Amino acid sequence: MGRVSKKTINPDLQQKLDEQLHSLVASLTNKEDIEGFLDEFLTKEEKTMLAKRLLLYMMLLKNFGTEHIHATLSMSRETIRWYREIFATKGDRFRRQVEKQLEKSELQELWSHIEEIISTVIKSKTNMKARMKLLDGFNNGR
Repeated sequence: MGRVSKKTINPDLQQKLDEQLHSLVASLTNKEDIEGFLDEFLTKEEKTMLAKRLLLYMMLLKNFGTEHIHATLSMSRETIRWYREIFATKGDRFRRQVEKQLEKSELQELWSHIEEIISTVIKSKTNMKARMKLLDGFNNGR
């Protein structure tokens, strides 16, 4: 993700910038507009980082362990620990939004894919065929 300058800006200006961003996001009313805006506004790395963070929070709500999150998202254990602590401080509104996302039926395919990844990683520790499948998946961008 892009780096933010350590130099701060005027707090009133920061508030106005935040208001503009909130207003713009609130004005996006359909999936096509949201996708188009995010594709143009964020870099590929920013979108990946935000999507991984959302999935991390969903996995935390579903009580996945650090090793399973690490295997799925290729995040360091320290990053997972850090976000676990941050997630514990989030308010009810935020948690409800993430829980709402978890309830969507179209996520079933995502969870099946995650279970396959975790299973392959676990098996790869003792099974050469599973290890090769894991390496092949990584080499092919899966």
